[in-house]
Amino acid sequence: MQEALLSFGPWFLTPADFLFSLSSLGPSRDTMLQALRFVTQGAGAKVDAAVRKSITTMLLSMLGHEEDATRMTSAGCLAEMCAFLTDEELSGILQNHLLADVSGIDWMVRHGRSLALSVAVNTAASRLCAPKYSNTVHEMIFSNTVADRIPIAVSGIRGMGFLMKHHIEANGGNLPPKLSNLFIKCLQNPSSDIKLIAEKMIWWANKAPLPPLDPPVAKPVLKALLDNTKDKNTSVRAYSDQAIVNLLKMREGEETLQSVSKILDAASLELLNESCRRSLKKLANQADSAEQIDDTILT
Repeated sequence: MQEALLSFGPWFLTPADFLFSLSSLGPSRDTMLQALRFVTQGAGAKVDAAVRKSITTMLLSMLGHEEDATRMTSAGCLAEMCAFLTDEELSGILQNHLLADVSGIDWMVRHGRSLALSVAVNTAASRLCAPKYSNTVHEMIFSNTVADRIPIAVSGIRGMGFLMKHHIEANGGNLPPKLSNLFIKCLQNPSSDIKLIAEKMIWWANKAPLPPLDPPVAKPVLKALLDNTKDKNTSVRAYSDQAIVNLLKMREGEETLQSVSKILDAASLELLNESCRRSLKKLANQADSAEQIDDTILT
């Protein structure tokens, strides 16, 4: 890792010089932060302890950066580091920053922290969802989801999607009731932005080859998604269809579709059948989208 830090494209720097350069590079800073993230992804276990401390200190200081892109790429990079920190280092970052009380904290710092926590659930789920942290991580992500600032709420919903995937992988077809209920509330939110990100995360968390949710767990989520197939916003309607196809594993056959259909009320079943005729079966015959859902990665 230390050697990799010396050669980012045209830059050949010591780790200390590289870290210093990040504070003054302007637009190039975000590209270098993303490069650092991908180097960490591949070689994070080889990081020297002193270099790792310098990197994490720098990244923490940038979580409240006034530039959105810098704040987001810093958060993503820190989240990637969480998979490689010592237990003591991870505990300090979680307790003092990502899980700390946000009362009176500037909203941009809250946003950066919420981004880092959500993405860390994806990059280091086995650590953040371990018994030591699981309850606090869940509650902080749930709190972010209902934040008054849309960017914080959006990052909270992304975190819920990463949690959904973790629970599907770890617990088969079951989800914590609060996670399921909050997703439904997001799908029913008057804001199209909130609906859209909730739909995208349900779509992503239920991609093949993950197992299906148990029918009683999938049913209330499906009902909320079906309601959104009638939304006035074109994107909300489209992503609702995408989410339903993955939720019901329609690209893998009709077994889950039939299992859930058996326990739907008449009105929801009629709406599902109508959606199947109109768009779902056609969509199920197409390859799934490869859309990137991590907004801390530059595109």
